[in-house]
Amino acid sequence: MASNEVDLGAYLKYEEVQFFFRKHWIHFLRILFFGLLVGFLIFVVLLGFYGLINAFSIQVLRPFFVFIAIIGSFIYLNMFFLQIINYFFDVVIITDARIVIARKTVFLKDDSATIDLTKIQDISAKSWGIFRNYLHFGELIITLSASIPPVVIHAVPNPHYRLEQCNRVKREHILKRQERRVRYPDNVSEPLAKGDNYLKDIRFLN
Repeated sequence: MASNEVDLGAYLKYEEVQFFFRKHWIHFLRILFFGLLVGFLIFVVLLGFYGLINAFSIQVLRPFFVFIAIIGSFIYLNMFFLQIINYFFDVVIITDARIVIARKTVFLKDDSATIDLTKIQDISAKSWGIFRNYLHFGELIITLSASIPPVVIHAVPNPHYRLEQCNRVKREHILKRQERRVRYPDNVSEPLAKGDNYLKDIRFLN
């Protein structure tokens, strides 16, 4: 599904993308709301400062006010639009072998976490509250082992549907591994010469 729309380079070298998703659109609206709110507050402060300059006829501060207004507006617009762009970089990708959680920004951050499907003990979905259930978003909770804290993916759109998709991909992955063991009981690595040799590469990527 849409395997050509996302490219993570070496992470997907021997894998096939099953599906991917970004955070729920309510997270995008939150960025817009706070961005516009901050912009409005900056505008009010600059307008008040300009009113004081005119009221007391402080001519010497006019160039300083213009400089501050230009610099402040430039920084605000850049930060605001960078937050919008960063929303589209924050993506969760499920391949036929692992879950890739990519957290990337334009300049400052380029992080990714990978979870092998065979290491997952349980996946659950949580969507509490009227607001979350009405807008269909919640959390995916991935349990690896009792000694490791679960991995929580927030603001997942349609979490119960994504849960079904993850379980389907995990079952298919387990069935493929079982078929390899039955077909090649003495040499499991024999059919992994080319396309399925990702298991060896995972040790170097993680």
